[in-house]
Amino acid sequence: MACTRDINSQNSNATQPNTTVARGLKYKAGFPSFTPVISSLSVTTSVAGVYSLVYINGSNFIPPCNGVTYLNFGNYKNIPITFYSSFNISFVVPLNATKGKYNIVVVNVYNSNFSPSVNQSYPGIPNYSNSITYTIT
Repeated sequence: MACTRDINSQNSNATQPNTTVARGLKYKAGFPSFTPVISSLSVTTSVAGVYSLVYINGSNFIPPCNGVTYLNFGNYKNIPITFYSSFNISFVVPLNATKGKYNIVVVNVYNSNFSPSVNQSYPGIPNYSNSITYTIT
């Protein structure tokens, strides 16, 4: 079965909704996703009171020049991260965290412009990742 399209469903300038035509090229309107995604952790357990560095693999982590990325570790909020790329960050498990299970959530806050030519700023709304459980024994 072939795909068909009703010509009458197009808008008046023959573009799809949310697209712009400039210099003969179509551009899709809207902002890219700022929602971080946690795919995996380098380790998911550690011992209470012992220094533990955890690497996070995922996507949509924001570099410091464009915004803020931080981590919530259970009730420990705004844990600083080290940014390596938009796919890799790391953090240190709080040394005063007691035994138990903690939900790890990465938070992005975009606070800059997409580019000087666009000059549209994002309002700085926090974007929360999925949650992964980390256990301290």
